Amino acid sequence: MSAPEVAGADGSAPADDAMPTLIYDIVRHRGHWRVLHLGRHSAPYDNQEAAVAAALKAARPAYEAGRGVAVRLNRTDGKVLEIDPATGT
Repeated sequence: MSAPEVAGADGSAPADDAMPTLIYDIVRHRGHWRVLHLGRHSAPYDNQEAAVAAALKAARPAYEAGRGVAVRLNRTDGKVLEIDPATGT
């Protein structure tokens, strides 16, 4: 028999009950910018800025509901930039 899980010092639920972070990756795929979310690529966007705007629009409701959200721009030079879902920067 295992010990019961104990809430955190602040009264929060144990870490195992935490919902996973929703990840929205902006990627270059098959010659177009797309949003990769839950293992699926979106339709193509005309440019990187349009894909970033679409990712932020998709992520914002979950962010505003208090979910953990990560929006990441995967640049063609290999760098990955985090974009704040609240400000878009």
